[in-house]
Amino acid sequence: MMIELKAPVAGPDDATMDAWRAYAMEYLAHELREAAPKTLGDATRFPHSPLDGEGAVVVFAFEAVRSDRDAKQFYVVVGRTEPNYYPAHELSPDEAFSLHLGTRFMLVMGIAQAEESMVAAYDPSRDARTIVDRISPNAPIEDARVAAAFDVDGQLHAVVSCRLAGRDVFVMAGDAPHGIHERTGLPPQVAYRLHIGQVLRNEPDPDHTHRPTTPHE
Repeated sequence: MMIELKAPVAGPDDATMDAWRAYAMEYLAHELREAAPKTLGDATRFPHSPLDGEGAVVVFAFEAVRSDRDAKQFYVVVGRTEPNYYPAHELSPDEAFSLHLGTRFMLVMGIAQAEESMVAAYDPSRDARTIVDRISPNAPIEDARVAAAFDVDGQLHAVVSCRLAGRDVFVMAGDAPHGIHERTGLPPQVAYRLHIGQVLRNEPDPDHTHRPTTPHE
């Protein structure tokens, strides 16, 4: 039997934060059942979203124990969006919001893992070299390999793992918005979603900002 959760009518702000906290708890109880947290941590509100049809959200930190393992840190995101929760991966609330945006973008766009035939024609070493040359032409690159690849409407978005000047990095490559990330402790799929969310937030938007606010007690 599917339970329909009823979100607060008004978006998250100081006046409605208690209602959104209760909604987040209800959502997690539905998703995690016996592993659901009893309390949530501090709230970080983001007044605007760069995604069409979405708006203000609030990010809560929480702790949960799943499958008899040690307690782990998570984030839950609710508001004018589809609710979701994520392992914290040592991310900040601001990064958790970017991860949520990247996840929503992938779901809405129907982005899937690329087929092997699509990846086979791709040269990660050559592509990483081309991208790095734009900022550091003399930096040595070693051990380049495809850590994750996605089919975005026929375009290849690649996460290339390599050593750049002696440092382990992810290079966002192929047809993806290019970037270099040092958070190689993240699963490459998570690093990609985080990157896409950050790119979305950095796109010009004269009317809105996507900076966090902490609700008043």
